[in-house]
Amino acid sequence: MAKKIIYAVIFIMSLIMVTKGKLIDGYTGLFIMLLGLALILFELYLYNKKYQ
Repeated sequence: MAKKIIYAVIFIMSLIMVTKGKLIDGYTGLFIMLLGLALILFELYLYNKKYQ
């Protein structure tokens, strides 16, 4: 149960990072958006790893 809550919090944080990064101009915003995207992709990897 706690694992699901942690995954949900990380997912929400990554979405916030992507949207906040869009508001920031320059490379800083780009890196924040890419970090958020990497976290989302990592969560998808962990989820799909169970079903292989």
